Amino acid sequence: MDGFKKPYRGTRVYVRDKKHEDQTLVNLYKQSEYTKENSVSKDTKTKSKNDDLDDDISAFINDAEDTVQTDIPEKAAAKKARKKAAKKEKRKSSIKKTIIILLLIAILTAGIVMGALWLFTPSIAKNIIGQGRGEDTPADNIYYSALTGLEISENVPANAAVTCVMIENSTDARPQSGLRAAGVVYEAIAEGGISRFMAVYQDNKPEYLGPIRSARLTFVQLAKPYQCSYVHMGGATNAINELRNGYRDFNAGFYEEKYVSRKISRGRYAPHNVYSRFSWIDQFNYSKGFTSSSYTPFSRIQPDTRNEVETRDATNITIKLSGDNSYNPGFTYDAASNTYLRYHQRGGAHMDKAENGSLTQIAPTVVVAMKVHVINRAGDVNGYKDHVTYGEGDCFVFQDGTVTAGKWRRNTADDPLKFYNADNAEILLNRGQTWVVAYPDTIGTVNWN
Repeated sequence: MDGFKKPYRGTRVYVRDKKHEDQTLVNLYKQSEYTKENSVSKDTKTKSKNDDLDDDISAFINDAEDTVQTDIPEKAAAKKARKKAAKKEKRKSSIKKTIIILLLIAILTAGIVMGALWLFTPSIAKNIIGQGRGEDTPADNIYYSALTGLEISENVPANAAVTCVMIENSTDARPQSGLRAAGVVYEAIAEGGISRFMAVYQDNKPEYLGPIRSARLTFVQLAKPYQCSYVHMGGATNAINELRNGYRDFNAGFYEEKYVSRKISRGRYAPHNVYSRFSWIDQFNYSKGFTSSSYTPFSRIQPDTRNEVETRDATNITIKLSGDNSYNPGFTYDAASNTYLRYHQRGGAHMDKAENGSLTQIAPTVVVAMKVHVINRAGDVNGYKDHVTYGEGDCFVFQDGTVTAGKWRRNTADDPLKFYNADNAEILLNRGQTWVVAYPDTIGTVNWN
């Protein structure tokens, strides 16, 4: 067909003539504008829908993010709170268990302590002065030695083990060591006119002690009521036989270099060089189970009191034991210390020597002179004598510069030694060291002024 042309992009256009061609072009133009408008409108709508979708998606994402941002901390906080609460409960449970365990330990410890106190601090003395501990203690939180009546540390058991030690008194043994620390000292002739001492210790324990010598029956029988460990270096046959009858026998001859030593005696020669320390003696006692002693001590006056004295009529005392004045003691009263300074009637002041070499004069608070019966030593061919220290005899008690005459008494060697005045009342002794001199009824005498 004439007049038809094939347009670009395959659009068919029918052109008949010029007029129609122009109209056609106009229509095409309008059609093109309409199409363009529709296309723009459609693109706009599509873009609007896409924008709306993007907005919806963005809103959804934002909401999700907000929810996540809100939910995650809340959930994390809740989880953390639960863990914290669980941990707190666990801690509480652990603390409760710990408190219960500590309470049980405290109760058990208190029970052990109370039991120990009950076991080791019973009242020893049940006499009229009320010495000892517990209900009989004269003042709260103050403790007194049963042996001396002096104040002691609360850490010292009232029934602590007692030890009796034989100390030599030959002139070659002087000055001795440790006598000043003894609670009670007994003095008597051993043999040949030479005296000997038995020193009794409980709460005061010297670390230098000697020279230690052999046992004699006189002292063994005086030791028996103390339930003490009897420390000696051999002894007379009858004394050794007696020690086998229920005594706590400490024969130093069996324990040299373990509980006694000749090496610490500083220049002394045998038999005057056997010395010991209480740390060693305590080791012996513990090894044997000798950790306590039960005995009846001397009766003492009340603490912080003194006898009323009008006239001090016994300030100088001399006692005869032997025909040799080297072994006869004397005592001079010292008012300032209320003690009696001891001396040898030939030989001067009786000194106690410390390990460092320092010397201190021995000064007991109470001196007792007791007359004893002399008998031949059974089975002895040398004519040695023994003294009978049970039964009854005359005695003189010196204290506060005065003297009280009376009787000493004990029925058997198992009984404690007691002193009685003319009215048969027990004589109360001052608190401090007591020195008991057993003088023989054959040649012995006691004088004072």
